[in-house]
Amino acid sequence: MSSRAAQFQKLYERHNRLVLAYCLRRISNAEAYDAASEVFAVAWRRLDDIPDDKELAWLYGVARRVLSRKRRSANRFSRLVKQVQMQPQPTTIDVADEVLGDDRVSQVRAAIGMLKARDQEILRLAAWEGLSHRDIAEVLDISTSAVDQRLHRAKQRLAVAYEGLFSPGDSAIQGSSA
Repeated sequence: MSSRAAQFQKLYERHNRLVLAYCLRRISNAEAYDAASEVFAVAWRRLDDIPDDKELAWLYGVARRVLSRKRRSANRFSRLVKQVQMQPQPTTIDVADEVLGDDRVSQVRAAIGMLKARDQEILRLAAWEGLSHRDIAEVLDISTSAVDQRLHRAKQRLAVAYEGLFSPGDSAIQGSSA
């Protein structure tokens, strides 16, 4: 063990319990152990700066700054959470709702739900997310020619599923083919 490591080991053994107790009296248990670890990480980095006759006081000073930083961070996080909670919730706009009427949206969704997950995903990436074939290839980690084939087949299966939802005499199908 190097002399630096031995020096740190002795410092740690002498003061770890006292620094941890200092932290435990000020913050929760989990955070106190974290803070004490941070104190000794600083001590390791600045081992040569620690005065021999005032090691504990120096460590307490570091601990005070670590705890202060943790409190400021917690306060910032709390303010951020409050700000986010006060923001109006975004309304989601479904492209299908914009393109199709209410009846057709539920019919298309039902037909998509009949497909395998793989077909559903490629159709959603293309139609709902508006991705190019190159981008879909990147997302799915396949080639663009594979995207072309899968998308073509998924559209065919969607058409079959959509048609299968209706009986031949259904007015929705008759109306759409007229």
